[in-house]
Amino acid sequence: MNRIKDEESKNFPTFPGSSSVPLSVKHSKSWRIWHINLKFVLASQQWATIILTILICCVPVAILHWGSGKHPRDRDIFLYDASISYPLGDNSIPAWVAWVIPLLLLIFTVLVGEFILYRPIHANITNAVTTTLHFIIDSLAAFIVAILVYVATKSAVGYLRPDFLARCKPANGQNYQFSPQYGTMTNVQCTETDIALVDDGRSSFPSGHACMSAVFVWYTAGYFLWAIYFRHRQSVFGHFVERTSWLGFFLKDLGHALALYWILLNVGLSWAIAGSRVVDNKHHPADVVGGFFLGASVALIFVIRATACLKFIPVYNIETDGAEHLRGGEHGVGDNRLEMAELGDAPPNGAPRGSSTGQLGTAHSIGAQHSIPLN
Repeated sequence: MNRIKDEESKNFPTFPGSSSVPLSVKHSKSWRIWHINLKFVLASQQWATIILTILICCVPVAILHWGSGKHPRDRDIFLYDASISYPLGDNSIPAWVAWVIPLLLLIFTVLVGEFILYRPIHANITNAVTTTLHFIIDSLAAFIVAILVYVATKSAVGYLRPDFLARCKPANGQNYQFSPQYGTMTNVQCTETDIALVDDGRSSFPSGHACMSAVFVWYTAGYFLWAIYFRHRQSVFGHFVERTSWLGFFLKDLGHALALYWILLNVGLSWAIAGSRVVDNKHHPADVVGGFFLGASVALIFVIRATACLKFIPVYNIETDGAEHLRGGEHGVGDNRLEMAELGDAPPNGAPRGSSTGQLGTAHSIGAQHSIPLN
């Protein structure tokens, strides 16, 4: 029965029939930044999905912003409605901050995941960059889809912001006398000459700030949870601390706790951005909840799909300067030769699954030469 053994003081496994040169030495040069094969990185992305997303989403968004659909639905209003009578103020958090900061946090999280936590399974920098770009581009696609949905919803619903009357400045508004039998008023004449300001006052539901921030934050949460708990059957922190003592158990648990609170920090940031919209009298609480839910829903759909589609992305072999279409070292992704090697029943390179021979061949030829340590 073949078994995987640790090489010297390193935590990387060795395979029967593979080179005796330590993997950490053999592939150290493959992590130099100038060894990135940009052609392979770009060719490996899911360009059909990206192009289709742009065509489906960007064109309708452009029409809604600058075409015939740029004016939101004109709803009947109550001039005596206190919920739309708040004063007009400034935004405490600009719109660009609501998505740029969460996007930067997402990029940082993916870089940590691919270049630190899961560096052993990539074998070279090209594979790490390819996978990183895969998730970042996919998150941007989710962002585009979320924008389409919330812009279309704003235009179709035409819900009034809390500061709508201050924007509209309705004719005879100050002299209006409350008469319950009159009910709502149609075709209210606004004296404000800035049409864009009034139209924006009819775009309360859902909150764009909440939606944009939630997309990247929940994509970050989905990616990190998958990377830590579902990507590989062994603990992702096993390669940092030996699990042989109480201190080892504690440090492993500390790593999982830090990951948990990193996710909660990101979610809290998004929720704080959403809450600022209520404080600024730009949105009703329901608008914020709706935007937050919309962004989270789109993000989780995309991140689940992105993790599943990872198995279709080829692996770059630096020695042959070619692509291998089998991804090893990731639980539930690609073939299962790593797990077979751990059980001592791995087929040789190129042999069909289920072969009884004990020779694995060259492990790096299937992109599975590294794995998360088995401890």
